[in-house]
Amino acid sequence: MKAALFSVFIFFIACLLWACSADAPADHHQVPTEGMTVELKNLSDAQYPDNPDIGFRSQNYSLNLFETCKIDASHQAFRWDFTFLTKASDSITLKQVDVSEFIPTIPKHIQSDEYLSYIACINQEWNRNQVQFNADEFSSSIADVVRVDLARNCLNAYLWEIIVYVEEAGRVLPYAHGWFDFPQEAYAQLFEQKNKLPYTKYQVALENWVDPQNELVDLSLLRKPVDTIRVRFKDLSDAMYPLKAARQKKYKEIIYPDTFSTMRDLQSDASLFATFSPPGFYNKKDPRTTELGRIYNLKQVDIYQVKAATIDTPLYELQLTFLDKKAARKTTLVIGGINPDDFPVLSEEKANQGWKNSMGIGNHSFYESYQNHLSNKSETSPYYALLLDEKGQWLDSHKIGIDGPIFHFSDANRTELHLWLLSFERHALVGHYSIKLP
Repeated sequence: MKAALFSVFIFFIACLLWACSADAPADHHQVPTEGMTVELKNLSDAQYPDNPDIGFRSQNYSLNLFETCKIDASHQAFRWDFTFLTKASDSITLKQVDVSEFIPTIPKHIQSDEYLSYIACINQEWNRNQVQFNADEFSSSIADVVRVDLARNCLNAYLWEIIVYVEEAGRVLPYAHGWFDFPQEAYAQLFEQKNKLPYTKYQVALENWVDPQNELVDLSLLRKPVDTIRVRFKDLSDAMYPLKAARQKKYKEIIYPDTFSTMRDLQSDASLFATFSPPGFYNKKDPRTTELGRIYNLKQVDIYQVKAATIDTPLYELQLTFLDKKAARKTTLVIGGINPDDFPVLSEEKANQGWKNSMGIGNHSFYESYQNHLSNKSETSPYYALLLDEKGQWLDSHKIGIDGPIFHFSDANRTELHLWLLSFERHALVGHYSIKLP
């Protein structure tokens, strides 16, 4: 009860700041262009015992590589240099990185709706976006480094990460991992440049999670239905998901059930996962509860052809209606602004390689190349993925324990569409559905 009252109080303060700042100037934050230096954190295995990379990293993995990061913002707007310095005086440099898409951005077509703007903004911040820079996109005095990733992790504003990779026996493996705080004034200034809004309007909820109110979602702001496609579907959750790639590494982050053989076993409110704690690591000592019992029984699948607000290409929306075991709770999963042409053809064993994204509006994917990162603009993205209750009100996907969808086709004719549901923090797959398209 105390926790609930505290959340309500924080939400009230957030709304108050939001209202008070509505007429505030949107350019009062200034970036110190002469350069910024931030400290980098290294975590030992003792400090990070639940690290999923343990057992899946370089044999020469460095637990104490990084020292500082020098940031130069003196180029044109949004083009920044990052120079990561090691304790051995080596350097890894990313030149003129366009940082604009790392900043939560409210899509143009929903800016008139304060509630959807709020949901879009916080879900972009509180979902991971890890961007991959390949050999021609960075420089390093460490000759073996073949890849560098920058991540805005799925916690509050300012918490960022760097992961560097080397190649061993034909596999690209993590070599070192560092955590740093993005400069706060710079973040605020970038936010205001991107959104033409005062940062203070969203600052409280971006810095510390605030439980949003469950309000009615106006789907008409996201799209206009053009046609309905009748489809048949199968619920394939009474089987185990493929324990490969990230799901193999993260299997140990599942706390309860401690043993299971099907995804159906995870479709329970008793399921627990390791949470994600500052500065950005998995923590089994702080179990994350779920409401995965909500998706126990898939009752209906509807597919709509839709006209999105920002794109002329015909797109599609899926609505999946679930009931819990006692038929007491109705939950609708809405995934829209999607183009099936983007989905690969894969076997079910390779499901982890499917097209994926997080819950929210205008989100970037969890992992993407730098080129894809730049081409997928949040401001004009038609993508949305939302959970709604029986009244059409928004439900917090973090509480329910669903992070987003994975899509792929299983046949060359692209008529057998597979949808998998990623659990909280993508530790597991908690649902699998085959949808027969015309």
